[in-house]
Amino acid sequence: MQLELHHLRTLQAVAAAGSLNRAAEQLCLPQPALSRQLRRLEDLFGGSLFDRDHNGVRPTALGRVVLHHAAGIVDDCAAIHDDLTRHRDRHTGTIRLGWTASCVADLLLDELRRRFPATRIETLVDDSVRQVTTWLLNGELDVALVNEATNGPVHRPDGLAVQHIVDERPQMLIRGDHPLARRPAVTMAELRDERWIAIAGSDGCIAFLHRVCRPFGFAPAIVHHLPLHGPHEDIVRHDGSVLLTQGWRPSPPGTVRRPIAGLPWVSRHVLMYRPEGHWAQHIPHFARALREAHKARMGG
Repeated sequence: MQLELHHLRTLQAVAAAGSLNRAAEQLCLPQPALSRQLRRLEDLFGGSLFDRDHNGVRPTALGRVVLHHAAGIVDDCAAIHDDLTRHRDRHTGTIRLGWTASCVADLLLDELRRRFPATRIETLVDDSVRQVTTWLLNGELDVALVNEATNGPVHRPDGLAVQHIVDERPQMLIRGDHPLARRPAVTMAELRDERWIAIAGSDGCIAFLHRVCRPFGFAPAIVHHLPLHGPHEDIVRHDGSVLLTQGWRPSPPGTVRRPIAGLPWVSRHVLMYRPEGHWAQHIPHFARALREAHKARMGG
């Protein structure tokens, strides 16, 4: 086994968390996999790096020496990466965007094209907020557009700045001939016996759907598990299943979107970025422009 930079970051995460379980969760690893990796690192360094007991883990004397050197190496690598990123951005005029599903992504692209017409735009898209923010922390992105649900834990890593854009109430996508399509709004109680579509993803979207329905006294009857960019509207039209969606999107033919009365949470759209990044000075402007564009689109 050869020592790599991500091994040092793993050791730092374990030391900071004080617990293998917490560190594994933060690193998006199964706890047994983290334990195996730690044992291999201890074999490499020739001794125990952490003392383990029922209170968690603490660095041993050897572990403290390794962590001291790790901090300097990781910081130096981050500085090199930042310098190279700033150099590249100054010379190529590139902005690297990442996002999860967000109903304002098109507005962000429009604003960039309008404000910086000569700038090249590169994009990385993933279903997982954790993955997108990891890219951002590692310097692979300049700004990330993230959609957060406020009825569960919000993943905002240290070292990132946040600009709020807009909060939106989710809606239900239903077939156009569904009896509820004639209503101006629906309630969760009225959806108790419906067949549901769940979005399968690494951020626990199925568990999220159960959290939405649980306060209303039922578990959703999930009959379709689709990827984020799957044929959602086609399935709704085909068999009348219902889908929880973001607040604004045009309704495809044969479907309608209806607000959900009494839903006590929102979808929060934010821009995340590294405050020391080359584009950081422009992010507050982007956020204001997106808020204004979204308000105009909604007729506000």
